[in-house]
Amino acid sequence: MDALYSLLLLFNLTGINAASGLQYHQDQLYIVSDNSPYLYHYHVQEERMVKVLLDSTQQTEMVAKKEKKDFEALCDVGDALVIVGSGSKPQRQEAFIYDKRNRHVRRVSLESIYQRMQEIGKVDEQNFNIEGLTYDNGTWYFLNRGNGEKKQNVIFTVTGDSNFILRPETLRANHIELPDIQNYTTGFSDGVMVDGRLFFIATAEDSVSTYHDGENKGSYISYIGLRDWTLGETHQLSSTKKLEGLAVYGQSADTITFILCEDPDDESNDRCPIYRYDFDLGSAEI
Repeated sequence: MDALYSLLLLFNLTGINAASGLQYHQDQLYIVSDNSPYLYHYHVQEERMVKVLLDSTQQTEMVAKKEKKDFEALCDVGDALVIVGSGSKPQRQEAFIYDKRNRHVRRVSLESIYQRMQEIGKVDEQNFNIEGLTYDNGTWYFLNRGNGEKKQNVIFTVTGDSNFILRPETLRANHIELPDIQNYTTGFSDGVMVDGRLFFIATAEDSVSTYHDGENKGSYISYIGLRDWTLGETHQLSSTKKLEGLAVYGQSADTITFILCEDPDDESNDRCPIYRYDFDLGSAEI
């Protein structure tokens, strides 16, 4: 039986399988799925869903595993959304930048920067799997999920602007040791910057593959203080659910309210639950 720790179901959307990233701003909710070429735009007040085709070469709602772009990370930079592939296969080494104002989609190759990340971080192809992306004050943060055999959770930082123009010469790799769940290794599944702290969710699977899914063993939320790269306390979220996608929903003086989406690893499931979690800042020192 699953134990949900202070998670509240906020939305339960239909028609989305394998949600992997989300963003929220002014009653607009954006979601990507790791097996779909679409960006899903949900107008909260109108309860209306709009689909934006990111990759015109793939027209079907669900793409076969061997062909999918594997959109695992979504970042909001104001007038645009940046969606990146995981990089775990050659066809997953692209970024798509969606302009909210004119709905234009720009496509960018990540092949060279992903190759550089593997070199700098000493992460081989079998252990490279970007699952999170966030931006703050001229720096992009790419989170590599350590669900490969070598268990390499790495945060890559690179200088760039909000137009996703990156400076590869500034690339740095920061290896992070994360706590286990039920003696299972955990890996980053998303992250977001808030006031000098990189909040993240981590999940555990009974698998040592960046390609094949395993049985879900739970998820937690924590943060890293970027002043000294120290890990804050963990807050258990679920004992069985793989929670992916993390975004800020609201903030007060002592609480950050996050929203999270779930990937059930079930292709027959077209429900997309969005959960709310209130993080108490009382114990979160920068």
